[in-house]
Amino acid sequence: MRFRIPSMLFLIAFNTSSTWATNNQPSLYKEFFCNQCQRSCKNTNTGNRGRVGPGGATGPRRAITMALIEQSMDRKIKEALQMFNVRICDGANLKSAVARNKSGGVFNSYIPAVGFKNVFCDLTDDGGNWTVFQRRMNGDVDFYRGWDEYVNGFGHLQGDHWLGLEALHQMTKEGNMELKIKMTRTTGMKWVARYSNFRVGPKSDKYRLHVSGYSGNAGDALSWHNNQQFSTKDSDHDVHSSWNCASYHEGAWWYKDCALCNLNGNFHKTAENKGIWWFDAISFKLLRYSEMKFRKRL
Repeated sequence: MRFRIPSMLFLIAFNTSSTWATNNQPSLYKEFFCNQCQRSCKNTNTGNRGRVGPGGATGPRRAITMALIEQSMDRKIKEALQMFNVRICDGANLKSAVARNKSGGVFNSYIPAVGFKNVFCDLTDDGGNWTVFQRRMNGDVDFYRGWDEYVNGFGHLQGDHWLGLEALHQMTKEGNMELKIKMTRTTGMKWVARYSNFRVGPKSDKYRLHVSGYSGNAGDALSWHNNQQFSTKDSDHDVHSSWNCASYHEGAWWYKDCALCNLNGNFHKTAENKGIWWFDAISFKLLRYSEMKFRKRL
């Protein structure tokens, strides 16, 4: 009996919507195939059969077992899911969300080299399709953390959270991404900073920031941090000759020497060097809300 599992997976991958990767359907497909194989291939692992090899020689035929079938399926599922890498929130259907609120929802997504990970998709702002990777709104999550936590992510996806540097790299490494940052002051004043080019480098380069193409009303504070590596209190990669900028600002960021913006600073402090702030070339804006998100450039 010949098996065509790779072909079946291929057909499924290309006859499913672009948001397939945001659902739990891969496990359901695998279960379906395994059940089918168990019913129709009960005798495939009972022994070897002769086969005619090159030159007419007869030799043992490799036994086909459920373990081999599952290994092949796992490999093909991962290959198919990689096609949806940069479309995690592109066209996501709110009905498929794990959890939702007024602006979007949490989706279980496959990210190459990371695996399945929950992400928050903003489906309403400016046409939607945004993947949110940072939000400060309640102050109930401590952002003064170490390197490993910033690599892997932390917080509550519908509230204050950081998605994770490795996920951010994997989702933006191909380029063609735009970044939007929304900020609100305690007085209620709101600002937006947009960048038409956004990418985060690999771990081997300490997740270096690549950003350009500013527009908005907040002032271009982030471009000053362009081409800088990410720093935390226990992993200093800034260019300051003597300070650890992450410790000085009680945060973690793409510090230079040290910062013109500090969106991962201490939510509960009002000092310009410790809190959450953004500089617009005239004054510091002390903030009580920030949200960073990206999407494929339109």
